[in-house]
Amino acid sequence: MKIDRTSITPVGSVQAAAAASRVAQVKSKNNQGSSQDQIAVSNSAQVFQNLVQKAKELPDIREDKVKAIAEKIEQGNFSLDAGSIAVSLLKPHDMGGE
Repeated sequence: MKIDRTSITPVGSVQAAAAASRVAQVKSKNNQGSSQDQIAVSNSAQVFQNLVQKAKELPDIREDKVKAIAEKIEQGNFSLDAGSIAVSLLKPHDMGGE
């Protein structure tokens, strides 16, 4: 039995035509829905966006705090309370507060 390669071509053209038809249908649906598209942003997303904006506005280095700590170190008055630092790290923070 001999298999001829010419029989593959008609199948390929049928598949290509079907794919082109599906692409046309998707484009048609996209054009119809574009005038009705809407977006809704949740309250959490708005709060998050506000926090991101506030963080961007903060300076990279808080010069006033660095200066105050440097002065305390020079004077020998700087001390750390490990317990209060640990409590502060473990305390839940209010991320949405003003």
